[in-house]
Amino acid sequence: MISQNNGIFKMENIARNIAIEVENLSKKYSLGSSNTNLKLSDRLKTIFISRDFSNKSDANDFFALKDLNFVVKEGETLGIVGRNGAGKSTLLKILSRITEPTSGRVIINGSIASVLEVGMGFHPDLTGRENVYLSGTMLGLPKKFISEKFNEIVEFAGMQRFIDTPVKHYSSGMYVRLAFSVVVNIEADILLFDEVLSVGDYSFQMQCYQKIAKLANSNKTIVIVSHNNNDLLRLCSKVMYFENGKMIDYGDLSIIKKYFEKSLLLNSKIDTDNEVYIEKSFENVLLKGWDKIEEAPGDNEIKVKKVFIKNESRKNIDTILTTDKWSINIEIEKFKDTDFYDIGFMFSNMNFLFLAYHIYNSDINIENYFSKGTYVFKINIDENTFNDTVINIGFSIVKNNKETIYYNTNVLLVKILQNLSDSEMIYSDYVNRIMVPLRPKSKWEVITK
Repeated sequence: MISQNNGIFKMENIARNIAIEVENLSKKYSLGSSNTNLKLSDRLKTIFISRDFSNKSDANDFFALKDLNFVVKEGETLGIVGRNGAGKSTLLKILSRITEPTSGRVIINGSIASVLEVGMGFHPDLTGRENVYLSGTMLGLPKKFISEKFNEIVEFAGMQRFIDTPVKHYSSGMYVRLAFSVVVNIEADILLFDEVLSVGDYSFQMQCYQKIAKLANSNKTIVIVSHNNNDLLRLCSKVMYFENGKMIDYGDLSIIKKYFEKSLLLNSKIDTDNEVYIEKSFENVLLKGWDKIEEAPGDNEIKVKKVFIKNESRKNIDTILTTDKWSINIEIEKFKDTDFYDIGFMFSNMNFLFLAYHIYNSDINIENYFSKGTYVFKINIDENTFNDTVINIGFSIVKNNKETIYYNTNVLLVKILQNLSDSEMIYSDYVNRIMVPLRPKSKWEVITK
């Protein structure tokens, strides 16, 4: 096992059921020097002067991580959540031995491999084939083992055609496909992933998810940084919440829900008497448009121009109440009269993987849609369908009922606010405290016997 103390990795004993142990870990960066009037030659000299990384700090010091302590057991899948800049990626770089900590130590029990930033570990002038061998060698694998796994790595990444091309000509998706394939096929004990499930097309994302799930079930230890809470809910057994370089919470999957609520309700306050969130402000994402046709979702026959939400009960109002009728709309342009495309809408939130999935062609005459032209497809949501909750809305495009052209679960975001009318004030606190996403208003009757 390898521990890190003052930037030095060394052998150390550790309990057999612990994969990662982090003790008093901190990482400090300098935000710049106050000696801005120095000549360039003098400022360059300071680069080569050793610095004192003690606990002393000044106004220019920034702690990406501060006094971090946690343990990951063998076979656990740990998800790390937090806003951008919270310190998540810095932690993975330290665990991967890419970055040294300022203080504290990390104890690793077993071999470790990681997929972090796009292209990290690849040399741009080397081919994909050469980088596979380079990456494997850097991970301590013998050439014979890499050769035995080579075809499996290339096939999983789908890179047979480009494996002898210098990787500097790869797209970001191709980079990650090959890097991910190397890591998941070399049988390391501990695997680290930084946003790998958000890169590439939908089919490769599902391939990555299935592979990670299989590795988790085979008792591998996995650490995942992701902003996709649905993926974390499906894959992880534990969750860590980061904020400003500090670990705020560590435990079961309920932390994802708490983090999601906090990140969306930053300007809210909590009524501690009733334990109810009182909404002050929330910025809905009710419109997503693509001005550049080449960046819009679709292919050479169909493009999505925009997706938007409309309040059908109160025109030109950006807020949605539980008692409002509202609609989800997708405007597309079809350039040819040939293939048929399904447009699907997805609803999800932090408590459920999906709340609903709806494909339009069960509701309209699909024969009218084979011709080229511009169309707006619309789904109407009845009043009293949702509770006071936050809903992610995504959409998919499927060609000829078999080929997925586009798939994204997080395109629009809408906070549905409870309409506190006189009739609802009686039970509003209780309903909000339950935090259920759906609240259909049913007709009740009482039968006396």
